[in-house]
Amino acid sequence: MIRVLWFALKLAVLIALATWLADRPGAVAIDWLGYRIETSVGILLAAVVLLVGLTALSYRAWRFLRRSPRSMSQSLQASKRKRGYKALTQGMVAVAAGEADEAARHARRADSLLEEPPLTMLLSAQAAQLKGDEEAAKRYFAAMLENPETRFLGLRGLLTQALRDGDQQQALDYVRQAHDMRPGTPWVLTSLFDLSERCGDLDTAERSLTEAAKAKALPAPEASRKRAVILLEKARAAAHASETLVYARAANKLAPDLVPGAVLLARQEIAAGKKRQAAKVLERAWAVGPHPELAAPYLETQPDGDGLERLKRLGQLTAKQPDHPESHLVLARAALEARLWGEARRHIKAAAGPEGLEGTPRDSVCRLMAELEEQENGDSALARDWLTRSARALKDPAWVCTECGAVAIVWSARCGACESFDALAWQTPPQVAPALTHDGGAAALEMEPAPAPPNPAAS
Repeated sequence: MIRVLWFALKLAVLIALATWLADRPGAVAIDWLGYRIETSVGILLAAVVLLVGLTALSYRAWRFLRRSPRSMSQSLQASKRKRGYKALTQGMVAVAAGEADEAARHARRADSLLEEPPLTMLLSAQAAQLKGDEEAAKRYFAAMLENPETRFLGLRGLLTQALRDGDQQQALDYVRQAHDMRPGTPWVLTSLFDLSERCGDLDTAERSLTEAAKAKALPAPEASRKRAVILLEKARAAAHASETLVYARAANKLAPDLVPGAVLLARQEIAAGKKRQAAKVLERAWAVGPHPELAAPYLETQPDGDGLERLKRLGQLTAKQPDHPESHLVLARAALEARLWGEARRHIKAAAGPEGLEGTPRDSVCRLMAELEEQENGDSALARDWLTRSARALKDPAWVCTECGAVAIVWSARCGACESFDALAWQTPPQVAPALTHDGGAAALEMEPAPAPPNPAAS
């Protein structure tokens, strides 16, 4: 409505101006090339206005004709690009849906419509991966290395391919190049650490952990723990005892609860003649988390003495965690060696838990009871009952992988089954109940409680 009123206003002003000019008196005469033109002032002005208008229209028509080929080309290009981006989007959706053939078809269409190889090569590489054409995927990713804008994406793609092929050294080379381009990228730092450690480049692995902590790619406690494990590995691989001691001390400072690190450091301190320092390391580790592997090196700090002296020494080790089951088990074994039957029985009962020996004691408790009955009373039958019970008892803690559940005989930085780093934890191995048949019975193994041996108190 406003536009209509504005147009009417302009038209009224124009008509009023034309009427005013037409009513003005006066005449104009023009002599040109033998011709004489006489007219009024209003007509002359109208002719001038008309001439200017025709000139403007002619100029616009000339510009239109001059620019029309370029405009048509740009319009066609825009339409082509629009269809290309649509094909690219549909291809990405097909990749996400796992439709390999559909993704490849859209990739070919996008490549023919778009003059932007960086975009279409990524889609083509992902489509090739979906179809299982690893060689084609590698070619696309390798071609992306030639363009600075897509080089980082190409390196990541080639890294993934190398890991699929099991070529860890080649994967490490790719991740190093990615690190040179973008050193603060979280996945680059974590991949650099993982591959460096796998390939034995422990110095690079340690540096990448420091960078990851600074870039907040890893929580600080996790980075410190992993660095402690790396230092422990460097201590084990060191050629000289002095280097081993330095690395072991650094690892223990970062993770006092890392039992293999505490044991290694203690033995190195003993070898260096610093037995008191070794004892402090083991006592500190026991206070953080009691572990049976700490007992043997602790006794080595003062190897002389009879069974009673050894029991007293272990009492000093377990003093910070006197009620822990591992403390009672260590003292029970020492009491058995010292032939202190009552003391051994007391610690065995305490290690069994609140329910005592009448409950469900674990494997090591049952075996210690069997040994006690055999040595103290010579009761082979009761000892066999305890051994039978141990076969069905709850298993003792072991080095269990928290990722795959595999049980390792000894600790290592990587799980021997799934190769997860720092995944072995000292815990009770998982036990799976048997599948039940339709009638509610066990399919292969009946899980019945073991028959309880005669009351140990009565014996």
